Amino acid sequence: METRVTGPALPPTGLYIHIPFCRRECFYCHFTRFPFQEELAGRYIRALIKEIDLYTGRGYKIDTLYFGGGSPSLLKTTDLQAVISALRGTFTFDPDIEFTLEMNPEDVTPGKLRQLKDLGIDRLSLGVQSFHAADLLYLRRTHTVEQGKAALKAALAAGFHNLNLDFIISLPGQTVAILEKNFLVANDYGIPHISAYILEGVDGQEERENQDHELYFQTRDILRSLGYEHYEVSNYSRREKDRSRHNLKYWLNREYIGLGLSASGFLAGSDYKNHDDFPAYFSAIEDGRLPIKEETRHIPDLRRIVMGLRLLDGLPAAGFRSYPEQLSELLAGGFLVKRGQRIAVHPDRILLLHELLTRFF
Repeated sequence: METRVTGPALPPTGLYIHIPFCRRECFYCHFTRFPFQEELAGRYIRALIKEIDLYTGRGYKIDTLYFGGGSPSLLKTTDLQAVISALRGTFTFDPDIEFTLEMNPEDVTPGKLRQLKDLGIDRLSLGVQSFHAADLLYLRRTHTVEQGKAALKAALAAGFHNLNLDFIISLPGQTVAILEKNFLVANDYGIPHISAYILEGVDGQEERENQDHELYFQTRDILRSLGYEHYEVSNYSRREKDRSRHNLKYWLNREYIGLGLSASGFLAGSDYKNHDDFPAYFSAIEDGRLPIKEETRHIPDLRRIVMGLRLLDGLPAAGFRSYPEQLSELLAGGFLVKRGQRIAVHPDRILLLHELLTRFF
């Protein structure tokens, strides 16, 4: 990877930190994660701080910071504090930084919320998944409906008004009525951001395609009726300013750093991914090397299209200049639409995005 040196100011960069530990490994999760072990977690935090130190002197200014996983909320506050202290010693934090932590409802307590506030965290992403008991039972979640609602209330009471709620849709037995009740809870508490992901990677996925399609668009219609804007494939916000600034880094083709096991980043025109097994990750850190497993340079216009078409706003038409035939074909077929000087996926064709993108390869 190209080495950065101190010089002219770099544009603000996003920063993602992966915490790969969970109480239980959810069968539907595709991220790198392992059962929590205190000794291993301690070693991991020490290695992560060393990885952070490897970026010293590179001049990065961070305007979005996201702790994901796994379950970052499993960490002791002292461990989070040590990581954040290392980050502040290595990177420049923008005064208006968006600082997000993923949190499970069962980890929420008033005391912990106060501690997170003191660490500078100003946005929580709560993994409620559903407010329907049968859904949580199917997902084998370790929290109850009551804990999910209590966590939501506690976060708001602690001053975390910039909240995202994660939901999973198209579960076996899930109905439109269940979805509506879920989203009415979020609406009643004025939640500014909602992520709604279709259940993937389970048996019978193909047979469930019609249900996926129906519940996906029912989700969209319900949330729109409640005043949420559908701005990305799986994401909704009350207002434009409530959109996830960190995730927009990905979709707008902007730079971000990935730290930790299996974390991905995009710097100097290259995508990279860290090692996803502990021995290789620890070995690189102990040798004083960035723990990068692979690095890829994509065609810039193609990368902008692949990422940008996830946004319902699309991207500037100029981004398709290298693909005039594909653009013409997809516009004629009604898969893409032109709005002024922007090109976007037709809102009713958004679930065909993967198929649509294959036309560009």
